[in-house]
Amino acid sequence: MVQVSKRLIVGKPVTLPEEVNDDLIFDIDVALAEEYCKNKEFEKGFEIYERLVRKAFGDIELKNKYMRQMKTYADTLLKEKKYSKALEQYKKLLKQNVTDPYIFKNTAICLNEMGQPVRALRFFEKYEENAYDKEEVYKYLADIYYENIKDYEKAIEYYEKMIEKYGDNAHIYNMLGHLYSTYYQDKYMDKQIYYLKKAAELEPNNRVITKNIAYVLGKFRQYEEADKYYARLQQLNPSHSDLHSYGGYLVSKRDFANGFKFLMHRFSKEDLQEGAFPPIFLNKKVRWNDKMDLTGKHVILHFEQGFGDSIMFIRFLDQVKEMCAKVSIVVQRPLLELFAGSDLGCDIYPDDIPMGLKYDVVIPMMDLPLVCHTTADTIPHAEGYLKVDQKYIDEFREQYIHKNDKFKIGIAYEGSVMGKETDRDIPLKFMYPLMELPGVEIYCFQVSDPSNQMDRVPSNLQFTRLGDKLRNFRDTAAGLKCMDIFISSDNGVMNLAGALGIPSICLFNTISEWRWIDTTGDDVVWYKSVKPVQASTSRAWDETIKKAIEIVEKRQLDKLNNKLKLSVPKGSIKSKNISPNAAVSLDAIAGLLEEEEKAKKPAKKTTAKKSTAKKTTSKTTSKKTTTKSVTKKPSASKSKTTGSKAAKKPSGRAKKKEE
Repeated sequence: MVQVSKRLIVGKPVTLPEEVNDDLIFDIDVALAEEYCKNKEFEKGFEIYERLVRKAFGDIELKNKYMRQMKTYADTLLKEKKYSKALEQYKKLLKQNVTDPYIFKNTAICLNEMGQPVRALRFFEKYEENAYDKEEVYKYLADIYYENIKDYEKAIEYYEKMIEKYGDNAHIYNMLGHLYSTYYQDKYMDKQIYYLKKAAELEPNNRVITKNIAYVLGKFRQYEEADKYYARLQQLNPSHSDLHSYGGYLVSKRDFANGFKFLMHRFSKEDLQEGAFPPIFLNKKVRWNDKMDLTGKHVILHFEQGFGDSIMFIRFLDQVKEMCAKVSIVVQRPLLELFAGSDLGCDIYPDDIPMGLKYDVVIPMMDLPLVCHTTADTIPHAEGYLKVDQKYIDEFREQYIHKNDKFKIGIAYEGSVMGKETDRDIPLKFMYPLMELPGVEIYCFQVSDPSNQMDRVPSNLQFTRLGDKLRNFRDTAAGLKCMDIFISSDNGVMNLAGALGIPSICLFNTISEWRWIDTTGDDVVWYKSVKPVQASTSRAWDETIKKAIEIVEKRQLDKLNNKLKLSVPKGSIKSKNISPNAAVSLDAIAGLLEEEEKAKKPAKKTTAKKSTAKKTTSKTTSKKTTTKSVTKKPSASKSKTTGSKAAKKPSGRAKKKEE
């Protein structure tokens, strides 16, 4: 047997060319980079790839492999919602001039999810330029304009582009109908109804679509069709929000009994934000329901939403008093002094029910029409029911109102955030024509001004801010009482003016909130002193202001005419030139007033001279004659008889006595 040596026999080393050695190492590195990436160890793999790409700068195939792996990694991070890390990878791809359109799309998605919708739009638009399937990007663009940027006009543009490819998609038709309704209000009525009806045809049992078409039909007073869709909605497991919306619809068509009952669903709405209502309302044991008997009970009337709601519904207090043993009120603190000074005849507490107070029932104020069985024809105290002590009015006038005879106009143009859905607010610039009227003064009762509109009022216009002088609603009430007329959008101060019985004009958009059941008459039904002026098309505020100016000029003229009638002595210049029923122009009255003032001065001096002359004559006569003046009482009594000769010429016997 041959014995083998235990020593390791090492052969002579093989020497390879340098370029061959590098190629082999290169292949190993590529394999390792691919394997690391395959096993999702991207950072290790990318470290190798970056070194290789720098070394083999012209190797296009290697670079493409690296870019594909990087895109895979970026897409993985995007799916995992690691948006910032994904964005870092997409940034590297874009720096390498990768033109894959999906990189633009995914970069836009990352930016949008990171709260950068405006920057995301630029990448979505870039994606639109390069994408093969344009309809896909339309959806992204439509959604981002709708959800993030709130540019409904652009959202509509892209949703309508989607219709060309996805014509059987109920969601797109529903979105278009909803957007046209929200953005254009009363405009494009046919499109609103067409799109929503089309959506309802495609998905007849879709609860959201059914609610939307019912709402739009109700908005345009197409009650017969709206009733059909609302009836269908009742069969589709409606949400509390749906039923609350139905309640507003019923009130708008004057069905108070059912309307306010459905409005009670407001406390259970699915989209209800925390703190929207006082916590006491969550206790159903004490919250009023239509089965409760109030006889002998201590009832708490509790505020629930805005200041305007508390002001509007406190009118039912007297009726509630007749139903129970005792009534107490809980109102927002800024309303406390106003309500306390209105002699409401009950305990009033600010903000919440005091600890230890014993009571039986809490009634949310907006339920009071239901409690009192009110109809649209039996709304109580529409002529006014709140008041403010005269001393506060006098103090306010003394401190803040100019002392002159100019016509005083109060204004307010914006309400709370809750009013945005019906587009109630009026941009202040539309009220500038009021400030240009001759002989008027404008006092602004706007407290909050988030968009700084008051700062932009031209300096040459007549405009006085009162907002920073108003500590509470008693101050506001005192200020309103100093006005000749109040002009406002639908807001809390307008409700206060109506509750005080102050002559007012409320400017309504074409679509008004459900409670305003009639905006076409001489008053708004809830308040007899408030004249409604409604835009014929959405946001046509210039038109409403023009109508308001016509009313102002008439009232201004009436005020001046009344002043003239009261202050003019019979036979004066003004009484000669103005008949009691004449409609005289403002300029004419101003001229007559000026003329009368001039005429007064010499008249006074002449009278004074005549008076002095009479006194002098009287004294002279008394010195010359020793006989006492004979009283003329008998002659006076005779002269009372009309047409008497004795009144004209004294008798002979009377002559002798006088001598």
